[in-house]
Amino acid sequence: MKKELKLFATDMDGTFLHSDRTFNHDKLAHVLDEFDKKGYVFCASSGRQLLALENMIFNDFKDRIAFVAENGGVVSYKGQTIFAKTFTHEQTIKVCNLLQEMPYSPKEDFLISGIRGSYCLENVSDEFWQKTHYYYANIKKVKSIDEIDDDLIKVTTNFPEDKTSACERYITETLPFARATTTGFTSIDIGSHGISKASGLAQLLAHFDWHPENLAAFGDQMNDYEMLKYAGTAYAVSNAYPDILEIADEVILSNDEDAVLEQIGKIIK
Repeated sequence: MKKELKLFATDMDGTFLHSDRTFNHDKLAHVLDEFDKKGYVFCASSGRQLLALENMIFNDFKDRIAFVAENGGVVSYKGQTIFAKTFTHEQTIKVCNLLQEMPYSPKEDFLISGIRGSYCLENVSDEFWQKTHYYYANIKKVKSIDEIDDDLIKVTTNFPEDKTSACERYITETLPFARATTTGFTSIDIGSHGISKASGLAQLLAHFDWHPENLAAFGDQMNDYEMLKYAGTAYAVSNAYPDILEIADEVILSNDEDAVLEQIGKIIK
């Protein structure tokens, strides 16, 4: 039996977005018009913060699509929060203390992502502070975590590229309430245990009373792994990480060739 695809979930950086962090607005508008006719849903599934996805990338489309943000930590559709898994402030402090003490420590080069904003400590390096503005919205410097008045979802930081996998395992094994996942060559996101893009998409599917066989997922990095394994149909862009290419049902064009929108265009024809 042919799978009836209804939910189309795509990673952002390296998959949907071009290398300059842009995308083809006209093509997406056309896809969404067709989805409206068929009752399909387009979903941005990303490690990025919900606020950044809505206001920095999809400002023109945010009322027409779904979001699985923060690697599954927040799920939203048409302005309605379907699911959110937060850290307590005590847990956030434990994560940040571990980062400052562990081998290959990033010191204070980490960002705490919340529902209403993003936060760095005052001694963050200028380089890390500037880089965060590409991916996060409403970023503030704070003296301490205790003064943050927000629902906190995730901590993100960087490690040396050849140490990223080892640091990811160390954090997950040391903090039973947390899960670290690689989002790029040097980046690690630390969210709640049991949370992934797959768990976020499961929440979204349940909201529509759909099933994994109704899900098509697109990805390129290891934080997309569970999502692609969970989806009824898994697509990897040609520039994807080797382990992602191996598990894909189909390898498509690269992110700079509008791979996701081109493939969706083929499907809806």
